[in-house]
Amino acid sequence: MSEVHENGERDGAQSKIETRLLTYNIFIRPPLIKNNISDYKDFRLDYFIKNVLHEYGIICLEEMFQFGSCRRARLLEAARKEGFNYSLTSPTTTVFKLAVDGGLVMLSRFPIRESDILIYPSGVHSDRFSNKGALYAKIELAQKNNIHLFMTHTQASYVSAPPLTDTSVLVRQEQISLLRKFIDKCTLNALSEEPIILVGDMNVNSRPQPNSSDVNGDTAEYLNMVKILSGEGIEVSQIEESTSPGKRLYNNSKIVSVKDILKERYEHHPITFGDVIVADDGTVSPRETVLPGKDDLLAQASLDYIFLIGAGQSKQQVIIDIQRTRVEEFFVNDAPVTQLSDHYGVSTYLINP
Repeated sequence: MSEVHENGERDGAQSKIETRLLTYNIFIRPPLIKNNISDYKDFRLDYFIKNVLHEYGIICLEEMFQFGSCRRARLLEAARKEGFNYSLTSPTTTVFKLAVDGGLVMLSRFPIRESDILIYPSGVHSDRFSNKGALYAKIELAQKNNIHLFMTHTQASYVSAPPLTDTSVLVRQEQISLLRKFIDKCTLNALSEEPIILVGDMNVNSRPQPNSSDVNGDTAEYLNMVKILSGEGIEVSQIEESTSPGKRLYNNSKIVSVKDILKERYEHHPITFGDVIVADDGTVSPRETVLPGKDDLLAQASLDYIFLIGAGQSKQQVIIDIQRTRVEEFFVNDAPVTQLSDHYGVSTYLINP
């Protein structure tokens, strides 16, 4: 059996696929935006280009903003030299608009045969100044071996554990509903054996608070997100107590399965944002202090995901290797920061059975 390498080249008619997929909020915001003394944007981007880029076949980056700098252009040029001949990005904006681009970048060593872009309506808080949205790519990993890949970055919350009635949560749920419709539109003619994969920083914390009696369980907002993505929808009474509980929001005539690959791998929701060190005496301290805002230092949240949408893997030509799915911490030594971003990345392998 011939192989398909990370550069997309084929050795023969029959194809063996094995490539790594990474989703990562790289935290390269526009110039002058920083939480503390410095975000060390140039150092972190250069380190990523030199030490991380070559390890993957498909990379999805959130918060890789184009606005006001040449950093995104520098990344795209370096990626092309590394063999990523295909890319998608959030649409650029002009200085005359009050919002910056959405910060999404998708890099692929494999041909992108179809693509589309979704822009969400304006968000709230500081997110109203960013054109957040989603990217879609039909990627041909080998002949007749396609995946439908979606990536997104949704509305953030700027308080810990916001209630379901919080404005940021309501905006986020609306965005996730629009995303589900976008997925349906882009995959209307997809074959059942072609996997539909959704990745990104959903800004939905699936991990209960550290003092919860069930820290390995699910949060209410996470369960709502899965219900919206599946098409089941949620009870409106969850956010409006006076409303009839029989009414549903964001339900869809087509209900599909939603598999959380990271949870399948770890059997709980691992921390991807605001990780901590726990000393022998139980004292908790943040792993990274240079990049995060002070309110996020001990967040211990799970915000980043890889979802499989729709048919089970047994029917598909390309599958996700759940056992090799992992959180990518990207720690650095002898540097002004402890890790490359305020988030961890999430990676997996795509293979044919």
